[in-house]
Amino acid sequence: MSSDPILPNSNSNPNSSTTYSTTTASSNSNSSPNPKPPISPLRNLPLLLLTLLSALGGFLFGYDTGVISGAMLLLKTDFSLTKEQQETVVTSTVITCALTSMCSNIVLKKGRRIVLLLSSVIFTVGSLILACSKNYITLVVGRLTVGIAIGAASLTVPLYLSEMAPKEIRGALVTCNTLCIAFGQFSAGMIDGIFADVEGGWRWMLGLGAVPSLIMFIGFLFMPESPRWLVMTGRRSLAVTVLTKFRNGDAQIAKDEVDQIHTSLIAAESKNEGEEKSFVNTLKQIWRHRPTLRALRLGCGLMFLQQFAGINTVMYYSASIYQMSGFSRTTSIWLSGFTALAQVLGIALSIKLVEIRGRRWLTLRSLGGVVISLVGLGAGFLMSRLSSGSVTDGDEECMSQPAMVWSGLTTYCGDCVQISTCGYCDGQCLSSSYAGDDDDSLPAPDTCDSDWITQACPNPWSNSSVVFMVLYLLFFGIGMGGMPWTVNSEIYPLQWRGVCLGMSTSSNWIGNIVVSATFLSVSDPGALASYGAFWMYASIALLGFVWLFFEMPETKGLGLEEVQKLFEREEDENSGEDAWERIGDEGREKVWGGAKGVV
Repeated sequence: MSSDPILPNSNSNPNSSTTYSTTTASSNSNSSPNPKPPISPLRNLPLLLLTLLSALGGFLFGYDTGVISGAMLLLKTDFSLTKEQQETVVTSTVITCALTSMCSNIVLKKGRRIVLLLSSVIFTVGSLILACSKNYITLVVGRLTVGIAIGAASLTVPLYLSEMAPKEIRGALVTCNTLCIAFGQFSAGMIDGIFADVEGGWRWMLGLGAVPSLIMFIGFLFMPESPRWLVMTGRRSLAVTVLTKFRNGDAQIAKDEVDQIHTSLIAAESKNEGEEKSFVNTLKQIWRHRPTLRALRLGCGLMFLQQFAGINTVMYYSASIYQMSGFSRTTSIWLSGFTALAQVLGIALSIKLVEIRGRRWLTLRSLGGVVISLVGLGAGFLMSRLSSGSVTDGDEECMSQPAMVWSGLTTYCGDCVQISTCGYCDGQCLSSSYAGDDDDSLPAPDTCDSDWITQACPNPWSNSSVVFMVLYLLFFGIGMGGMPWTVNSEIYPLQWRGVCLGMSTSSNWIGNIVVSATFLSVSDPGALASYGAFWMYASIALLGFVWLFFEMPETKGLGLEEVQKLFEREEDENSGEDAWERIGDEGREKVWGGAKGVV
């Protein structure tokens, strides 16, 4: 069996300092008379079924994210929900997702498989509660229930896939989960469109989520537990048996992999021998272990950056963004559904490229494209405002508004319709009494002899928002859509993997809450305006690009136990020889392209 850079010496004493081979993967593979081909999920039925069933957890994540926007248009009418109640219904799921992620140490203690089984049951129950809701309170209970399931699945699915997958295709399989998130969002958009004009259609929208969760539950009844969790619980022989099924029946490969897992675990436990096994002590151990802190900094940073690059503003408010650009309400709803396909395509491309180009290559190029797209989207909104028709006169209360980045004077039609009680007609910004909650509730004044505009002003730049939204979702999907989840599933030591992944997943949900809850306020004319908001996200993405250029190593082709060595440095206490020197010239070329970056 060929060895890779940083592969632990199987003859070393697990209780002593671990020694490492400096032989590169290529040199060993050349000496092997019959190198084995990479394991393909298409030729390994157990691996294919495991990937598809696990990815259903991502589909549920995406479906819930996408379906609530369309369902809310019907819910607010049927239940007469106030704006505060609407916000509570939407954010309650995200809050319980974050809280569940924070409890990862408890959630994962009983095993990855059991967590996914429970998640599918809880999601099914939550979907049925939502479909049968009679009032606002029941809606919130259902949304809270669904959030528990999504929070648990969002941290467990990438972990489970990474621990089951062969290292040669680990990145591609973990990214399949993200592909299903995007496909779930697209499917939700289509379901929203189909049931939008059906009486009580929101019950179908929210209730249909029970179908994939039920399939996931039945499938996982026949799936095994993660071999790394089995090793942690002292069942090495069972771990070999399980892993053999997912390594094309090669028991020797499975045994070598389990031995490597066991060696790594014993070495880690010997360093913390005598310490009480509690959550607080686990956090202390992580704090004292500088390589893990570096990995956690990268993992949480990637998750925060994924959200602060603006993805959920686009997913949650895409219909509103299109409406701001000048499209009708119905057109905006269908456009938002179909443009989600761009992210599906981007993530599908990343599955093909992740084991060819690598995680670092995809992430940096993805961020570069995201920056360009956000700058273009902001410029399109600015040009839409400037070309929306001039205001020459109007009622006093409609001629100015609070503003941070512009004068606040009503100069264009786009400025006029931002004021809730005003509309545009014949070059004038005129006042009208507010008659209700619907978008078309502003009656035209008697002085208006032509089209009365209260929502979005016609302009020649409307199509630019479609172009840059599609480019944004495509570029985001290629790297930032899946790589944060893929990298986080790889970089943490086995004994702390659940806790660290829970912390990074919580970072993602917290960022989700902050960005989605502030977008409408930030994009308000009184703050940064729509174009300023997108330029703010572009600036954050640009800063993230610079940070990751120096911070992010390549993990392609390395075993999980090998990846963690990339975060070791010679100044670390008890770290031994610098991992940079251990992996040799070819290993350095593989990770950084020859340049010793900063971690």
